[in-house]
Amino acid sequence: MNQAILFNDDLQWHCASEQLTQSALYSGAIIRCVIHLSYLKSKGFDGDLDENVIHDFCALISFDIEEDAQQAIEDELISDEGVIELN
Repeated sequence: MNQAILFNDDLQWHCASEQLTQSALYSGAIIRCVIHLSYLKSKGFDGDLDENVIHDFCALISFDIEEDAQQAIEDELISDEGVIELN
């Protein structure tokens, strides 16, 4: 588990935009992570666009999500609004 970024348990699937959102704590600040369907597919997702299926898959790749979010922050890809996007 990556201790630099701590994800909250508030993962939400947005069907219309085909993306997930989740908040996290990073260096004392609350940030928002947007996880696009293309990111999930790049990690091997090929299931139904059902919220439970997507949540289960995200649980399986949670370490990848944390590492990639951390890398996005280190690469200064966090917006002024405190949002990182995984594509």
